Amino acid sequence: MSDSEGRCFLATYRPIVRSASGRQAIQQHSLLPFIDGSCRREPDLESPFPSITATCRAGHFAPRLRVGDRAAYLTVRGRYPGDTETGWRLVAVLRVVQRFASHTEAAEWYKGQNLSLPSNCFVDGNHAKPWELTNGDPPPEIKKRVDDNSDPVHVIRLWDATYRQRIVKWPVFLATEREFIELTHPPQLTEAQMRHIFGRIPSTLNPPEITGQQLRALVRLATGL
Repeated sequence: MSDSEGRCFLATYRPIVRSASGRQAIQQHSLLPFIDGSCRREPDLESPFPSITATCRAGHFAPRLRVGDRAAYLTVRGRYPGDTETGWRLVAVLRVVQRFASHTEAAEWYKGQNLSLPSNCFVDGNHAKPWELTNGDPPPEIKKRVDDNSDPVHVIRLWDATYRQRIVKWPVFLATEREFIELTHPPQLTEAQMRHIFGRIPSTLNPPEITGQQLRALVRLATGL
């Protein structure tokens, strides 16, 4: 891990492996189990330069980040395949290397690197993931408007529109470099380990700033590095 200056944050997300529909998608489409499960991957951990946007958390996280900041991404608390107890998985530590004022600017940068656009880059031609490549678990406000018999294409359209509304209000886009990432077998963190590092179980709905020492301890306990 780099020791360069920058603030550190702790965030969680819902990997596609968490739901039954997501596990089916993994099997049928050879997806990595710990990518994000939404129709717009947030964060998009599959890109060579993983991206963070306001897609899911609106103004609570992405707009706060600056170049040089780091974000540790844990899964939400749960019991994942192979776990013997409930806990978290440390999936990525990302350092912000580019901050863009719009998704259009970000798209130009990724294209300039000869890279595919991240899923969470909202520009013309970069479509949301189809239903069969998601966790099948749209946000509550979408679930209220659909049922089990709804056309999946329509559900994705509604799901994507909800995210687009946030991007219009908070258009910032962050490109990051990987300091650590493991999308197949990420290491587990137990409740005892989390309490040892933070003194409590931190709330990550609004990702808190943590110390560099806590970030290093998180990686060391999870990975031995």
